[in-house]
Amino acid sequence: MTEWLYGLVGEVPFPPRRAVVYRAVLVVCIVLSTAIAIIDTVPGAWIGFESAVSATGGLFLVILSLDYILRLVIAWGQRAEDEAGLAAMARYALSPYGIFDFLAVVPFLVGEATALMPHDGETVFGILRFLKLARYSPALETLGVVVLHELRPLLASLFIMLILAISASTLIYFTERAANPALASVPAAMWWAIVTLSTVGFGDVVPITPLGKLFGSVVAVLGLCMFALPASILASGFAEEMKRQNFVSTWHLVAKVPFFQRLQASQIAEIAGLLKLARAIKGEVLMREGDTGECMYFIVNGQVEVKGKAGTFILKNGDFFGEIALIERCPRTATVKAISRCQLLILDARDFHKFVAHDHALLEVIWETARARMAQAENAGDKANKEKEPA
Repeated sequence: MTEWLYGLVGEVPFPPRRAVVYRAVLVVCIVLSTAIAIIDTVPGAWIGFESAVSATGGLFLVILSLDYILRLVIAWGQRAEDEAGLAAMARYALSPYGIFDFLAVVPFLVGEATALMPHDGETVFGILRFLKLARYSPALETLGVVVLHELRPLLASLFIMLILAISASTLIYFTERAANPALASVPAAMWWAIVTLSTVGFGDVVPITPLGKLFGSVVAVLGLCMFALPASILASGFAEEMKRQNFVSTWHLVAKVPFFQRLQASQIAEIAGLLKLARAIKGEVLMREGDTGECMYFIVNGQVEVKGKAGTFILKNGDFFGEIALIERCPRTATVKAISRCQLLILDARDFHKFVAHDHALLEVIWETARARMAQAENAGDKANKEKEPA
């Protein structure tokens, strides 16, 4: 029973249909309940619909509460052998996603039970429910990792911006204090410095003397350079983190393919940087006979149907196809169609020749498979010709 429940909430590459439906229901509940909390801040928004909105909110609360209970039960059932059930539940409850799930339901349940939840509290926790969607998008988790990795340069850039803001507000104070009441103190001038350095420029506080305007122009140009620094740090860190995650993901997928298990770690690292991950749905045609051969495929999960001169056969996890067109530099010799959802690794022609050029043993293994398939195709062709000959 625990395994069936885990199938509802487990994060796997190809979730079962019940998990897809369950996830869709949760996403709809989260989005709509957040929308209700936002619209509820508009005075008189629900006039005439109070009962319907209240009933809908109660339904969403029930569904999200059941989801929280379900995840606690699964944490209990999926605990390690030497781990207590309560410890496993506490580990989930104290995880970031567990805290998001807690905030989405428990404050409302306590409010319903005690009638002490203020309206502002309902608004805040109702909008916080949106954080539950972080589980279905790695963006928030990735951003957190990037911030932790780039914390030192971010703090350094923050310190530089703080020095600039204090320096600019001090200098503009001495420049403008006699003629501009809005800049009569350093704290008052600091608002102008921050707004100018960040290039927002509200215009509520501006220099009025010629020297002050000249200095303000210099500060605005400095702001273009310095306030872009944290953004560039986060952008480069985000790109590096995504690249690292893709590499790690591809590494694990490469290690699953039996064909690559003979490779050393350095070779796996090399091929992992060349392979591209792709997914195919049931019925999707991956290549057609006669097409130009531009890549070969390795099957990580799923099955494909190969139909060509050699007949029709099925390839599954660990098999590869498309190598004949690359080796022989000829058009595709078969049509390949996915007969289930597939997870594939793709190696294009240029990277293929680049990789096998350094590993002749690997090329020989691919050659053996290619020769066997070509011989099978020739035998099938000869048999067909004999059947056509008159008796």
